[in-house]
Amino acid sequence: MTFDGLTVVTVLYRSAGMLAETLPTWVRSAGDLPVRFVFADNWPSDGCAEVIAGHLPADRYAYLPDATNPGFAAGCNRAAATVTTSHLMLLNPDVWLPDDALARICAAADPDAPIAVGLAMHGGEYVGIDLNPVSLFIDRRATTGRAPLGPSGGAAVFPTALYRRFGGFDEHLFAWGEDADLAFRLYASGLRTRGLDVVLPHAGGHSVDGDDRLQGFRAFLLARNRLLVASRTFTWPLLLVAVPVLALAHLALAARRARQGLLRPFLRGIGRGLAEGPAARRRWTGRRFGFASLLGYLTARRA
Repeated sequence: MTFDGLTVVTVLYRSAGMLAETLPTWVRSAGDLPVRFVFADNWPSDGCAEVIAGHLPADRYAYLPDATNPGFAAGCNRAAATVTTSHLMLLNPDVWLPDDALARICAAADPDAPIAVGLAMHGGEYVGIDLNPVSLFIDRRATTGRAPLGPSGGAAVFPTALYRRFGGFDEHLFAWGEDADLAFRLYASGLRTRGLDVVLPHAGGHSVDGDDRLQGFRAFLLARNRLLVASRTFTWPLLLVAVPVLALAHLALAARRARQGLLRPFLRGIGRGLAEGPAARRRWTGRRFGFASLLGYLTARRA
């Protein structure tokens, strides 16, 4: 498959103010490149449509509003279903693009494998997803010696056919962890993610900042989704070992959530994750991440 263009896929939620800052940098970076944009807007009442129309010609983007807010995962899949280019790039609305970023990304597009694009946030630089014994998955620091487990949903490039072949993100996860779920599935299937030496400034967390209710919802989803991701993507032998490790890890995380005032939604998330685990496992019937995958990942070196 040859590269015939890139479609930037962005899910919006209470994003108008942030997008007004970042979108001009995307337009400059796109220039005359074969780059299109698709916006799945899960909060269409805040004016994102007007921001987009003010910066992009109508023939260069598609706008898909959905006031029911089906979640980040569903938004990505809905937008990806409309993509006609060979590659798509998942990009959060709170990411700024340097002028040469999209040219470098287009030049690096792999015909057969995903690419993790670097993000600078919270005082550090990260590229893709890493394993973590406490939280199961975590943003991978750029200085980590081993290659990424998979790309982060905040900045990732996929061959469009590959994203669709794996079913994209599991929409039941809604948000926070859906990219890790896909990363485990890709890795178990033998697909390796390459990190790209491009670092994009990323604000991080704009959709939940300053909203206690949404902070609680995020704590709930993270607790639930860790258990669901393990249930869906791990082989039975690895899952039997991972369960007690995750149980101890959640005790440590519970103390942190209590200090943050988020213990109640965190505990609800654990309960929901345990209840939904069997159904989550049935939703994925492909190859699963086991001890051989784990050993291969831990010993892999960065490409």
